[in-house]
Amino acid sequence: MQEATEVLPGSAASHLAGRVHNITATVPGRSSTGKVLLVAHTDSTSSGPGASDDGLGVGAVLEIARILGSGERPRNDVVLLFTDAEEIGQLGARAYVRNTPALDPRRDVVINLDARGTTGPAVMFQTGDRSSGVVGALGDRPPVATSLADEVYRLLPNETDFTHFRDAGLTGLNFAVIGGSSRYHSTEDDIEHVDSGSLQDLGSTVLSATRDLAGADLERVAGASDSTWFNVGPVLVRYPAGAVLPLAGAALLAALAAAWHARRRRALRVRKAALAAAAFPLVLVAAGAVGWASWQLLLLVKPAYARFTHGDPYRPELIVAGLVLLVIGIAWCWSRWTRTRTAPVESLAAVLAWLVALALATALVLPGAAYLFTWTALAGAGALALTPRLAEDSPWRPVALALPGLPAAVLIVPLVVLLFPAVQLAAAAVPLLFVVLVAALSLLPAAHLAGRPRTGLAIGLALAVSGVSLVGVGAVVDGTDRGHPLPVSLMYARDLDRSRAHWVSENADPDSWVAHYTDGERTSDLENSIPALPAPPGGHLVGDAPTVTVAEPVVRAVSDERVSGGRRLTLAVSAERGRSVLTALYVDTTSTEVVKASLAGAPGGSGELPGGENRGYTATPWKWGFVHAAPPAEGFTLTLTVRGDAPVRLLAMTEEAGLPAAALDRPLPGDRAYFADEAGLSLASRTYTF
Repeated sequence: MQEATEVLPGSAASHLAGRVHNITATVPGRSSTGKVLLVAHTDSTSSGPGASDDGLGVGAVLEIARILGSGERPRNDVVLLFTDAEEIGQLGARAYVRNTPALDPRRDVVINLDARGTTGPAVMFQTGDRSSGVVGALGDRPPVATSLADEVYRLLPNETDFTHFRDAGLTGLNFAVIGGSSRYHSTEDDIEHVDSGSLQDLGSTVLSATRDLAGADLERVAGASDSTWFNVGPVLVRYPAGAVLPLAGAALLAALAAAWHARRRRALRVRKAALAAAAFPLVLVAAGAVGWASWQLLLLVKPAYARFTHGDPYRPELIVAGLVLLVIGIAWCWSRWTRTRTAPVESLAAVLAWLVALALATALVLPGAAYLFTWTALAGAGALALTPRLAEDSPWRPVALALPGLPAAVLIVPLVVLLFPAVQLAAAAVPLLFVVLVAALSLLPAAHLAGRPRTGLAIGLALAVSGVSLVGVGAVVDGTDRGHPLPVSLMYARDLDRSRAHWVSENADPDSWVAHYTDGERTSDLENSIPALPAPPGGHLVGDAPTVTVAEPVVRAVSDERVSGGRRLTLAVSAERGRSVLTALYVDTTSTEVVKASLAGAPGGSGELPGGENRGYTATPWKWGFVHAAPPAEGFTLTLTVRGDAPVRLLAMTEEAGLPAAALDRPLPGDRAYFADEAGLSLASRTYTF
């Protein structure tokens, strides 16, 4: 076991520190060319047992270790790393990277296992630089994988333990289970709701990749390039990133050549194709609008959906099916509209123009995503060249028109299946954009072959009615019960200065159990006394609570020295009458300028923290903050250097997991569960002046 204090300075948030305990073990290789690090984190959130996040990863790594240890020794060392404090700043991974100088980016690789849900297949969503050196390890048992996910994740502020190995120059594979996020980080993330099939899939997939990398010459990784990868059914396709832009260029040339050929055969009128192309963005806008508007409407009729942190209720399948039908209806209407104004070849050319534009744009900006449009555009160019050569009444003409729909379905439909659980209903507009693109290409032949306009209108209306009906039925069916509990928020906050206690809820809509503890009033002022409670839109629901014992913050001055231009205060910060999972200290910057701070026991150079303001976003006076996660039972020592000799006003705060049983006269019902990250906490605060 490795113990370390890790410090993470904050510029737009409080400085963060934590005492972490990482666990490592090594399966030694027989002639190692590098190391394979298998990483999973052992901590969970205060409100969640963490059976999937990251019990799935820990369980899979332990079983992989047993299998590797029972057979022939691998060629390369396999290091099992169980990190601490991933949920709060990935402090364990940071500490391991900092304290392990032997890590070699040229020949060490990382496989990280995490979860952002409780069910679904294993998804490999991120690699590091030189990805071609590791992606091949997925070939024997490919997971759900697309280099688009890597490109998107690179742009997001999200972090996992893998982030810090990647920042240190290592490459590797980042896995997660992402289905069933309605239970993520909540009290429902328990062993009862972990999908054993997800555990099996994650373990088998990672075992296969581990065996491949453990038996490979890892020195090849240093010279590897980036790559594009994606699933085609059960096959993982991959090719060098250097081929992305030439392929997009080839799609452009092929489209131009096909358009020239079609125009020569008098099958393509440029103005008509341009008209259809100009109208096509409206289809994309309409699809996005359906996704956005449907979520807003669902929130109106089912306000409880707002309680699901990630916008993903328990049973969204019927709603998703309805949204897909609505978007297919939009694509059908566009196809029928173009039928009255353009020839089939001209409609195809219109969509092809956008495919080529998207292929070139993504090849330049998001190369890992370009394959979606490039291969579809190449098929579209083939269809545009072939269709004019076929007679109007040829049975092969619809087949030729349908050619670009085939790669679109093969490449984009699996992406849509991945995107819906990844972004959830709250951002359904994103996958619906891809749905409408596939639908427009796939429906093109049918729309031009359909009979009278009334027939086309009837089909469009049928799609719309079916879609709306499914969304409505899905919203009705997706109720809450003991198996699918309603998320609720309730916290206990004690203001020790005023000898008052409050029940606090972030619920946006009324709930009978929460209403028992709150009085219906809302306030946005709690942050003044409990800085960890910034007001949500509309403010917190509050109610008076009995004063009971919880972990209380205590700050004592160890020393107070005069230094050049100010004072140096050394403070002992601890919690009494309970065990705090988080202790924080905030400075009133309206009366005090913090020059710097330092944490006793921190590793050399990392314990000195900048002054100024790191919480500029708050309207309270507490604009400099320091948070210690999982502080030692005896507390910690923090030294503040401040400018001037005026009194220094501080606020100390503790956070304890769970609500005080002595204050609860009505336990949480079986058909309720605590909000992810926003419930089941007890907080206490006290101000000091030194």
